[in-house]
This record gives sequence, C-alpha cells and structure tokens, in this order.
Amino acid sequence: MLIDRIVRYLLPRQDHFFAMLEKLSDQIDAAAGVFAELETASSHNQFEAIAIRLKPIETEADNCCRQLYEEIDRTFVTPIDREDLARLTKVLDNVVDGMEHTAVLADLFRLDALSDPMKHMVRITVSCARELAGAGRRLRKFSDPDSVKDATVAIHALENEADGVYRKALAALFANGISPIELVRQKDMLSSLEDGVDQCEDAMDVIRSVVVKNG
Repeated sequence: MLIDRIVRYLLPRQDHFFAMLEKLSDQIDAAAGVFAELETASSHNQFEAIAIRLKPIETEADNCCRQLYEEIDRTFVTPIDREDLARLTKVLDNVVDGMEHTAVLADLFRLDALSDPMKHMVRITVSCARELAGAGRRLRKFSDPDSVKDATVAIHALENEADGVYRKALAALFANGISPIELVRQKDMLSSLEDGVDQCEDAMDVIRSVVVKNG
C-alpha cells in the first residue's frame, strides 16, 4: 500500500534486515562451494565427508532464518513488507536445505561416484546457487529492478538446461534395464538434483517479485 511505503520512507532504514539476508546468501555460497565437490567424489567416504561438512552450513542458515523471523516479529515497520521478508527468508533457506539433502542422499545410497548427468546437474546447481547468492546480496537495492535482471535470466536458462539433462537421463535409466535397486537410487538422486535447481529458480522468482513490487 502507498501509505506503508511512505511510512517506510520517512522512518530510519532497518539495514540489519539486509545484513541478515546477506549473511543467509553467504551460506548459500558456502554450501555451493562444498556441494561442488560432489562432482569429483570417487568413494562413499568422500560423499559422507561432503554431507558432514554441509551440515554446519545448513545449521547456520537455519540460525539466520530464526534471527530474521524473530526480528520481523519485533519490528513495527520493516523496510519491505514483512510477508515478503518471511518469504525471502524461507526460499533462500530452502536452497541450502536442498543441497544438504542431496549430499545426504548420496551418502545414504552409498554411492561411489555420480553419473555424468548427475555431475552436469551438480555444476548447474552450483552456478544457480552462486547467481542467487549474488542477487541476495543486492537486496539493499530492492527498488532497482535492474539489480537482479541478469541473475534472473541466468537462473532461468540454467533451470531449462537442468530440465533437459534430467529428462534425458531419466529416459536412459528406464531404457537400460538396470536393477530395480539401482534404478531407484539413480532416479531419486536425479530428482533431488532437479529439485535443488527448481528451488534456486523459485527463490530467484521471489527476489524478482519483491524488487518489481518495490521498484
């Protein structure tokens, strides 16, 4: 509403919200750096180590979310709508959760290496996550739609690429006559990787929506 925007303009800026969102974006970047190692992992022990290293990053992201929600609850006038702040918090956290979940699956399934399509999707996920983290750090410019334009286009293109990789890999799984257990393992890993890319696009859509709304 117009009156809400006028009030926000007149009151002091609540910059700590953006600092916390930037910290959450940093966790996405940190998770992507560890997640990228899934591509070259060549033993179950390496997958296990990656999952273990991602856990504290995921926990720190959860702590950022808790602090953000608490601050939203105690602040009368937020720099952008409190509903938008809550949505941003949730979707950014989901990206970290998604990467950690995929690494845990690789550990639980006792994989020794990822297939080539999975490795491709790991690279796509890392690219998406880094684009998203950069957009999250630019949320202070929430009234400038151009600030997230490049990231929006890049993540959309990467998500389309991931869809193609996923569908081709899935078709190959059912055509190759592999054992039911192996089929389930590979299908679930591919689905988890695709979900992770989708979570990046969903988060980018929320950022773009907030920026356009306030532009």
